[in-house]
Amino acid sequence: MKRSVFLGVLLAVAVLLVHGWAEASGSIGAGAGKVSPRAAYSQGKALTFDALVCNDCPVQRLDRTRAETLRADLEAAHAAGDVTAEVTALCGGAAVQGDECTLKLELVYYFLTRRYKLG
Repeated sequence: MKRSVFLGVLLAVAVLLVHGWAEASGSIGAGAGKVSPRAAYSQGKALTFDALVCNDCPVQRLDRTRAETLRADLEAAHAAGDVTAEVTALCGGAAVQGDECTLKLELVYYFLTRRYKLG
């Protein structure tokens, strides 16, 4: 009887210790954390072809020359807060200096830079 009680208590302590160790994985909460380069490229590509390059969009066809121009336009719009047709298509009614619009501009900029190896 003593032996079975002792084994039961020992098993309960072992389960609690293992459970506590497994929970302490180092992550604070749910969420993606930092955006990886692969995710940034994919998100930038999706934004580019959803909002900027399509039949009814400001850009109908994207090649290296047009990508350079578009990248320069996005950079100027971000720096000066100018609203161009591309920024309006990308951000909608959001402010150019707003966090959401800034993130979209940066993702598209990153995609264009990586895809077309712009300097």
